[in-house]
Amino acid sequence: MKTRLTLVAAASVLAAAHASAATPTAAGTLITNQASATYNDSTGTKTVQSNIVTTTVQQVASLTINNGSAKSGAVGTKVVFAHSVTNTGNGPDTFTLSQTNTGAMTLSGVEFFLDENGDGAADNATPITVTPQLAAGATYRFVAVATVAAGTTGSTNTLTVKATSTFNGSVNATSTDIATVGAGAAIDLTAGSYGPTAPGHGLGPEQAAQETKLTTAGTMTSFVLYLTNGGGSTETFALSASTNVGFNGAPLPDGWTVVFKDANGQVVTNVNVAAGANVKVTAEVTPAAGTTPGTTDIWFRAQSTTNPAIVDTIRDAVTVVAGDSLLELVKTQGLDDDCNGTVEGQYTKDPITAKPGACIRYKIVATNKGLTTINAVVINDTVPANTTYHAGAAANTLLGSILAPVAAGVVSNVSATGFNLTPGQSNTLDFGVKINP
Repeated sequence: MKTRLTLVAAASVLAAAHASAATPTAAGTLITNQASATYNDSTGTKTVQSNIVTTTVQQVASLTINNGSAKSGAVGTKVVFAHSVTNTGNGPDTFTLSQTNTGAMTLSGVEFFLDENGDGAADNATPITVTPQLAAGATYRFVAVATVAAGTTGSTNTLTVKATSTFNGSVNATSTDIATVGAGAAIDLTAGSYGPTAPGHGLGPEQAAQETKLTTAGTMTSFVLYLTNGGGSTETFALSASTNVGFNGAPLPDGWTVVFKDANGQVVTNVNVAAGANVKVTAEVTPAAGTTPGTTDIWFRAQSTTNPAIVDTIRDAVTVVAGDSLLELVKTQGLDDDCNGTVEGQYTKDPITAKPGACIRYKIVATNKGLTTINAVVINDTVPANTTYHAGAAANTLLGSILAPVAAGVVSNVSATGFNLTPGQSNTLDFGVKINP
């Protein structure tokens, strides 16, 4: 029997939309946005939501500092932690650098040095305590260098690096590094890529899932993980997974399995990572048949087989959905600073910063991950508060028809309507909004 979806709600919203005067957007306002889609399959009408994306309107004084890392060093040797501070405010600023360190292990002579090329090594022997003036959006890279004190008897030290705005001394950001006595290995477990910008960079566990994968009960889904050894010696790391952040008790729900594979597709439980290198592994997660639909957090862990203190975890999640079809909806955003309809840089799921008057471009990709064709798919999105629809750069879709506001200043929905997706097929909706000046 044919099924059909009538787009009454979306059309009514557009017809009822009216112009509203743009008002100044307060600095620090959070602009959040989430898309949704409906479709028909053999079991009836389904609804699915995308991830939520968030844009923060810049503060007068604002900054970020990178996540910390873990390093290990022998007694009497130096440990080096790479850092960067970014001016996310709306004007030039300088930032003072300071540190505190605590723990049974003693770190001595902690100093900061310029690391302009971001290679994790000091560029010269001149210590610094304050950054040069940074323009809005500029990043300053530096390293914290400390010595594992001779005669230390402890095993761990926590080094907190702090950057403070000189424009507004109440605005600061901190990053935490962990130093351990050992052979010099250190581990960073990240999702999908590696390096300072990779999801999950720095010591875990994270406060939110870095990646969420959709699947059906009994069907495998996979996560790509990278193990990066930032230390000075080769180390072997044991891989494990658990739905308990502390890896206590039963590691997984009954009937669930996790299998780790190397880049060649071979099953592995331990991974050897050379100093300064990274290794890719894939974690294949299969929920038990009959699993109740819902989202389950899952933590992956890489732990040294010789020094358990050298360890990192990363938080991901699996969403099990019901039915014989599965629509995956992924939303990304990019800054279109000059509002010409083209983003500067790349689309991302991550939070971004933007000035009042700038544009944000949204891209929503709907993919049929199921085994049957889904019909009458509708991708819906809403122009978020404190923005107006960017009529100067039209919305686009590969399939179906666009339903969008007729002019800037009209607050309404943006939709791609009336299309079907065969198994594996995708459709994309993209459009722009302008932050109220």
